[in-house]
Amino acid sequence: MSISKEALKENVRSWERLGPIADGGTIFGLALSPNPDVHRYWAATSCGIFLSDDDGNTWAQNLNGLTTPLLSAIGVAPNGALFAGSLEGELFSSFDYGKTWQTAIIPLELKFTVTAILPSPNFRSDGAAFAATDGGGVMVTRSSGKSWEESSFGLGSANVLALAAPTDWSRREIMFLANTEGVFISTNGGRSWRETELMLTDDVVDVLAVSPAFERDLTLYAGTEGGKLYRSNDGGRTWELLQAQLGEGSLNCLWLLPDFAESGRMVAGIGPTIYISNDRGDSWRQAAELPGAILTLTGEGNRVLAGLYDAGVTKSEDGGATWTSLPGGLSARGFARLFVSGDKLYAMGPQEGLWASEDEGRTWHSLSSLAPYLPISSAFVLAKGLFVASQQSGILRSTDGGNSWETVCQTPNVQSLTLLPDEHLGWAGTSEGKLLATQDGGSTWQEAESPCAGEEILSIVASPLHAQDRTLLMGTASRATPTKSARVALWRSTNGGASWRQVTTQVTTARWVDITLPFGVTENATEQAVLATGPYCLRPLRRAKDVWISTQVDPSGANALSVVAQGEVDRGGILFAATGSGVYRSIDGGRTWHSFAEGLGPGSFISLTLVRKGEMDTLYALSLGGSIWKRELA
Repeated sequence: MSISKEALKENVRSWERLGPIADGGTIFGLALSPNPDVHRYWAATSCGIFLSDDDGNTWAQNLNGLTTPLLSAIGVAPNGALFAGSLEGELFSSFDYGKTWQTAIIPLELKFTVTAILPSPNFRSDGAAFAATDGGGVMVTRSSGKSWEESSFGLGSANVLALAAPTDWSRREIMFLANTEGVFISTNGGRSWRETELMLTDDVVDVLAVSPAFERDLTLYAGTEGGKLYRSNDGGRTWELLQAQLGEGSLNCLWLLPDFAESGRMVAGIGPTIYISNDRGDSWRQAAELPGAILTLTGEGNRVLAGLYDAGVTKSEDGGATWTSLPGGLSARGFARLFVSGDKLYAMGPQEGLWASEDEGRTWHSLSSLAPYLPISSAFVLAKGLFVASQQSGILRSTDGGNSWETVCQTPNVQSLTLLPDEHLGWAGTSEGKLLATQDGGSTWQEAESPCAGEEILSIVASPLHAQDRTLLMGTASRATPTKSARVALWRSTNGGASWRQVTTQVTTARWVDITLPFGVTENATEQAVLATGPYCLRPLRRAKDVWISTQVDPSGANALSVVAQGEVDRGGILFAATGSGVYRSIDGGRTWHSFAEGLGPGSFISLTLVRKGEMDTLYALSLGGSIWKRELA
């Protein structure tokens, strides 16, 4: 198959956004602009930052400057400066209301999951902000986020879960902290800490909340994993137990309304349930049941926002009494791969499971029967069966369209699956380098000899003419050792997996290898295989046996997460790659790459697939968070 450059020039079609596979996602942090001239909300998710300029009715994803999308906390300073922390311990700052982000310098030994961020109430003058970590204690920046250092003097446990401070530091720099031992206080802006009376051995304080009128009433609250609620009316010196069990489950978050001194209004989140108190916490009533567990609360005036597990953001305009969901384009789902089988599209994610679309990607439904087997790591769809790799349960098969599942192999940690239904063959690989094979269409699996014990088997691809050439390709990854760098490798078998030979390697810390064979090509297809790993695309030189060329796809250095090939790679075919900053195209066999983004929204793209219908090919792209885009090709 050959495609002329003239045809490419005539292909002026642009991308069309079909919408998210599913709205929502998990919200780890929320922040509201304190500047009345900039009315903006921010949400921290595992798919980057989402921002809204219309009271949360619509949201836009932003990854500009972030080195990871896996954000776990966000905080806003009185002047609008933003700080965000990640699950991997990175910290970021923004001084243009979240349009762009800068990465901070952090000592390697302090890189732990960021659990909370608290900018100084005096940020305009001291440039300070604090980050709580799960294992690294407290970090502080006094340079407006450029660099961070430890600020844990006086703490016992380094597992810090909550930070809180009054909004006014004009007289004294007082702040509070909760770790796995209890509640600590600092009276010198976090430079040193000491225990309060609230030290627990049989429970853990998860959340702290300080009265908006703290300088007058000296009131703060602590909520625990066991559902207890404590109050201090003397600035944290002594505490009283208000509620021995507020609701069922952990007291995840507390919000005190700005008029708390007059109204006594408080809002608490326990599991998916909202509780309200109008008497400073002495009594409570159940107000609402939200569609997901409540992870964070924030607000302004009588407006309260709740960030939920798996269900996005909800909003209350009456101090927490009634709530409205705010999907509005906020799609922060954990989908990882897009693929096609017959006339159906499928999307897969570790915690999302398997979703299917029967109308070319416009609407989707979940195969909800997979829920007990999550997380999953791979899937393979056949005309008469579905196969899924559950990390804990092994390989599962469904023969009724996903309504029910049976375990056909109990080996855990399977990372990759491929099957050949016409030959009743299949192969699977695990994160420990075990190789599995089936010879009865997936009904039973046996361990096969593996060439890569101890390495992760990330992908296995079979030749479209396997019955004749018996060729398989396998991608693996090995971690760094004192004498070797981390790398990925490509292996080839020409005897149906009986033996393997390593054909190329690439030094990278990436833990993925996406192998594609040219779409529409059967003859010598495996000789034209293309790989995406790290920021690179790897392709073979057809005239030089087992010589591979590595090319960086995205000039910004963003990772290449998926690649597809349309037609013979070295004979007019085209390559498309999904990267962390867009979709790219190569018309010279992967030697050079150019943006392929007409009509494509900004964001990170993680998976591509090609669909042929009649004389038209359609390229589908999956963005980080779960939005689907399509573009018709010449």
